[in-house]
Amino acid sequence: MFQPMRIIRSFQPKRICQELTWLGSRLHRDQRGSISVATVFAFLFLTMLMGMVINLGRHVDRKVKVQNAADAATYSGATVVARSMNTLTFTNFLLCDVFALTAYLREARDRNADTLSDPVLDAWDEVAPEFRDAPLPKFQQLERGIPLKTELERQLIDAWSNHNAAISETLLPVVEEILGMEMIPEFQRALIETTPNLANIAANEIAGRHGPVGRGLNGRTAMNALMWRTDAMPFGSETSTGLSQMPAADPVNDWTQYQSFYFDESSKARAEHSFRFLRSLNNEMLLPLEARLQQGRNDKFVPAEKFYGGWGYHNGAAKLSQFSQLWRGFTQAQLKQLLEVEYPFRNLPMVILRDDQQENDLNGYLEKDFMFVGATYWSAMQERMPGLFYNPLQADQMAFAQAQLFIPRGRFIQDTRYFGDPQRQWRFSAGPSNRDLWNQNWAVQLVPATSQSIPSILQTPPPEIPALTPNLGGLTVEDFRRINTH
Repeated sequence: MFQPMRIIRSFQPKRICQELTWLGSRLHRDQRGSISVATVFAFLFLTMLMGMVINLGRHVDRKVKVQNAADAATYSGATVVARSMNTLTFTNFLLCDVFALTAYLREARDRNADTLSDPVLDAWDEVAPEFRDAPLPKFQQLERGIPLKTELERQLIDAWSNHNAAISETLLPVVEEILGMEMIPEFQRALIETTPNLANIAANEIAGRHGPVGRGLNGRTAMNALMWRTDAMPFGSETSTGLSQMPAADPVNDWTQYQSFYFDESSKARAEHSFRFLRSLNNEMLLPLEARLQQGRNDKFVPAEKFYGGWGYHNGAAKLSQFSQLWRGFTQAQLKQLLEVEYPFRNLPMVILRDDQQENDLNGYLEKDFMFVGATYWSAMQERMPGLFYNPLQADQMAFAQAQLFIPRGRFIQDTRYFGDPQRQWRFSAGPSNRDLWNQNWAVQLVPATSQSIPSILQTPPPEIPALTPNLGGLTVEDFRRINTH
């Protein structure tokens, strides 16, 4: 047996050399344990390979999750903006409807039409005896028929006016207070101011529900999201003019170069829709005084142009006094008083935002004011086996998507020219070109993220979100588009 210590103590160099030579030849012939050595190296290699596969799978999984979160968050945030645009449209119509209702109720309170209908009926009573000596018996009957008809009309008009006066006494103070305190425009201004914050809250909530998804390292770190405008400004931050970034303008408080245009457009649209609502209200409320002609007779004997406004009605029950015509005239005068005298510069509906690019570069105008970019931020993932695998990117994991506000089709409206005809009285208004705040059909769709400001958005630290953004250096938009997967 090899005993090195004893040989060394005896200091026999020759014996030492012999023993070492014998040991080397024995190790060369002995192959026991070689598989174990190979197994150790294979196990180390497989362990490294498994760590690489795990890291690669985790990166792919997080990439998919963060991109799905970006798509969902961007769509949700833009949906909030679209709903606000529809709400602005609804309140614009509501404002015009309140004007029409106020004019109607004021006439119900003042009863100006009553004061003129009585003299008209008195004149009919005075002329009735003139038919006594008429050459035809049919006209001779008017001597007794006219007084009977005038008395019935007086009773009908008096009952109808008392009914409307009772309604006006209760409802008129409410609608007048709505106009006096500008409740609807104040609501619209508050909506425009808070919508960007609501859009960011919705986007951030959706992103938070996509992450965290695990319990490991960084598994409990929440994912965040922020909506951006395509001019690389966070959605909701004030511009240099202090105006909101919603694609809507206040014709009263918007002191830009387009303020006069906003004012004229708003005033014109308010008058148009208010008078339209008033005509519709009068046509519905005057039904007890106006007789509906039978459908068969409408087609055969009564030309459509002789119907009042094409609605298919005529002054039947109150034909002698022409009370319906008088009522319509006075309600229109009341509405004109409201629009032009009492509120010429107040209670104006919101209008769509204009831009310098609108005339010459429509695509640039749509991208600037009607498209938004949503970005999601998630803390960087810690690698498995960090001593072996190292991620050189220190920035947080990010993804982005782009959404657009658009109008897929016109609004479903009632065509007053064909009232009473169920096949033609409803129609769609103007199509996608009708991009304004009188079209209550704003929608959202995800579009390719091709905005030139995306590299700037990715490098800008988001406000109130602790995120580490990358430094893209001198990367141009063209270079970024080559590597952009959208």
